[in-house]
Amino acid sequence: MSEKYGRAGTGLKTSVMRLGFGMAAFALVVGSAVYGELIHGYGLLRKGDPDFTPFGRARIGISFLAALFLFIALKPVMRTLEVVRGERAQAFWGIGVAGGFLLAVAAAVHFVPTSLNDFVREMQPLGMATEVLLVAAVISFLVAAWRSRSVRGARLLGVFPPCLVLAGMAGVVFLILMEEMSWGQHWLGWGTPDLFSKNIQNETNIHNFYTYQFEAIYYTSAIFCFVVLPWCWPRGAGGLSGQVEPYIPPRIFALFGLPVASLMFESWNIVPYQVWFFLGLLICLDIVRQLKSSELRLAAIALAAVYVFSKLVFIIRGVDMVDGYELSEVRELYISLLFLAYGCLLARRSRRQAESRYLAA
Repeated sequence: MSEKYGRAGTGLKTSVMRLGFGMAAFALVVGSAVYGELIHGYGLLRKGDPDFTPFGRARIGISFLAALFLFIALKPVMRTLEVVRGERAQAFWGIGVAGGFLLAVAAAVHFVPTSLNDFVREMQPLGMATEVLLVAAVISFLVAAWRSRSVRGARLLGVFPPCLVLAGMAGVVFLILMEEMSWGQHWLGWGTPDLFSKNIQNETNIHNFYTYQFEAIYYTSAIFCFVVLPWCWPRGAGGLSGQVEPYIPPRIFALFGLPVASLMFESWNIVPYQVWFFLGLLICLDIVRQLKSSELRLAAIALAAVYVFSKLVFIIRGVDMVDGYELSEVRELYISLLFLAYGCLLARRSRRQAESRYLAA
């Protein structure tokens, strides 16, 4: 997708203001987490049923305020957000998939909460679908790298050509895929080596030695890359920003990525996740405000409503799920879909760049 938009604001005064709001958001998150740990015994990554005690409600308010400060710190200056006519169908498709996915999961949590557990376990439909999507994503990144081998674009950090950057992305997704399938153990069924005997799930992978920490890094990275960066990255800038821009999805992609900031039940008490949820909502509303197309604006408003409604279903009805972690597994499925969509987007960009270079020659 491609768009027309204004540049981000610059200047020392603006930078100082943004830094101040960012520091205030960080202070609120740290203060809330530390207070919860010292006074109420809440660990930073503690999981459990959503807390609606007075303290729990106060934390939600603090998380919203932190998200608002972070939103102000990152907000780009846009006059309008106009999606090119030929790309509107893709934009509607992305918004529709995000909203439909959230509604489908909310319906499952509300009507058949205990059945969800049977689909998310290892070698069950959702788990296998996650791995298949990751395989397809690796292929899409490799296709993008192959197509960009003759592209003479700006080198990242002045060193890495586009083909090498895209191949590196393929390598990262491949590592995620291998960790997800425990390096083939799920499919081949070998015994867990002694080196991994202390793994929480007794599997041949690294991430289950520190499951909660790895989850926090993985989910936060996904939200940052697929929701926050597409929305806030300064377009049309020079220097490092200009070198990175060819790899940043269009702003409307943030709406497609929105579900990754919402799919949680047992991790709702974790302050950073609350902040990400509210920041996602603010980003969605900001894009709604900037969209020039009235049809796209209505679709984005509907997505914002679904985003809030489904979240309420998750935190209220999620208690009826068998283990409570089911939504985290569903989120990993959606992240794999985002990887595939992102890889396909970069492959199309690489093809257009290669075709433009051929025609110019």
